[in-house]
Amino acid sequence: MAQEDQSGFVRWQEITREHFSSVCNLILALATGLLAFYSTQLLDKKLTLCCAFGFAAAALIALSLSVAFALWCSINRLRDFRLTTQISRLRENGETELQYLRDESKSLGKFTWGLFWFQLATFGIGAACGALAVVIQVWPR
Repeated sequence: MAQEDQSGFVRWQEITREHFSSVCNLILALATGLLAFYSTQLLDKKLTLCCAFGFAAAALIALSLSVAFALWCSINRLRDFRLTTQISRLRENGETELQYLRDESKSLGKFTWGLFWFQLATFGIGAACGALAVVIQVWPR
């Protein structure tokens, strides 16, 4: 029974890892697309009202931060995967004192989740500010 529980845990852990990657990549793609859209709107001077311009500028900053957090998150995950591979290799070679590496891996995992939530929050703020900029610009018409 314990073996079945373990295989279920490993399976769900893999599913979680895959969905985490998918969501991070989706938010990165959306943030990059919105960043390009609002940059074009500002460069083409289509957001001329003062409030619309301000919200669009805030959107650019927040979306840029979202992209930065996404990249940082990806790099941090790679570091965590590399460390996990190292732990696995050392364990196969008979090494037993691995707790410090496991603690570091756990720390990297927690930090990755923190970066993910910052990525998501800054994307939400950027998308909301950008939407407000467009609404403010077209509302008087």
